[in-house]
Amino acid sequence: MNLGKPDLKWYIQQKAAQNVKERLYGYPTHSNQLPVQTQIKFSIPTEFVGCINDQDQKDVIKILKFTHLKWLAKNNSFALGYNKINNQKRQGHLSIFDLNDWKLFYKKFANDEAMVGILNQEYLNKVFGIGSNGGIYTIEKGQGGLEQRPVLETKILQITEGAFSPNHHKIAFSSQDKLIYLYDVQSESKETLMGHGKEVYTVQWNPENSLIISGADDETIRLWDASSRDEILNLKRHNLGVKKVRWNRNGTYFATTGKDKQTLLFDLRKMDMEIFKLHQNQVDTIFWHPKYQNIFLTGDANGSISCYNINAPNEPMYVQHVPETIVTDLALDSSGSMMSVIRAKQVQPDQKISMADQISIYKTA
Repeated sequence: MNLGKPDLKWYIQQKAAQNVKERLYGYPTHSNQLPVQTQIKFSIPTEFVGCINDQDQKDVIKILKFTHLKWLAKNNSFALGYNKINNQKRQGHLSIFDLNDWKLFYKKFANDEAMVGILNQEYLNKVFGIGSNGGIYTIEKGQGGLEQRPVLETKILQITEGAFSPNHHKIAFSSQDKLIYLYDVQSESKETLMGHGKEVYTVQWNPENSLIISGADDETIRLWDASSRDEILNLKRHNLGVKKVRWNRNGTYFATTGKDKQTLLFDLRKMDMEIFKLHQNQVDTIFWHPKYQNIFLTGDANGSISCYNINAPNEPMYVQHVPETIVTDLALDSSGSMMSVIRAKQVQPDQKISMADQISIYKTA
């Protein structure tokens, strides 16, 4: 289906105006593990390889470590975001972990801003760290080995997440000030999308066209036309704040997660919606399988990772459950055969103080 610009807004609004089909799925128990046959069929990595621990834990209450993951296209390695709290300030780091020699390289952001996301350019095998105050950083090989350098200074404050446009000429940023910023990398100009009533947690650019999706603490999911900056659709389907929004690889489906423990799946062509109540706590992360476009994974604040097949929505299953941990991010490599997971341990549950102290790595069985 070609969602060209002239018909984009009309098409989606017409579909949404019809009776949206809503289907609700299950509360499976933790014992409902993903069968080995299904794991092999969809290359879900569940065999433990090893883990990365931060040894600098002199004061676990004041240190928040690993935050974001992104596998590199080559070299059997992944990028990760790292925050360290020093004098009540979050100091962001962009890091590379190489599985070949099991070494971690990291450098601190130049102006002590916090790490809030990772961008990648797969065709160049490059990754960029996003700073909370608009700095964009990358890691490159220099005379002394790997070096970190600033790439852009967007001067956009209170950023929560960022995403490249399909041609990588623009970056969409969500922010705490209720706005979405569209930053032109070449001209260094910026535009804003206004509509959300509270902090915008998450934003994603459709991989095939000018559509942008966003989710905020105002409980809404919004679709935008980046070309005209028009709001196309305002969906209030979550009962609490929307934590993550993610398109599948061809841009026909998007999944959302929220503080209400729900995972929602939308078919853009039909505006059908599936509702999954598989998790027992806030769902913080989504990752679409890089090889199978009908498979995606989610992770929650109860230590569970779940798997969904959009062709069999009535059969969502748990991949794994690690008690007393929080899944803050997960990512698969380009083949889907390796998975890295950031797990935080709840230090003081009553005060909701946690520390992301471990990255677990898995491979297909």
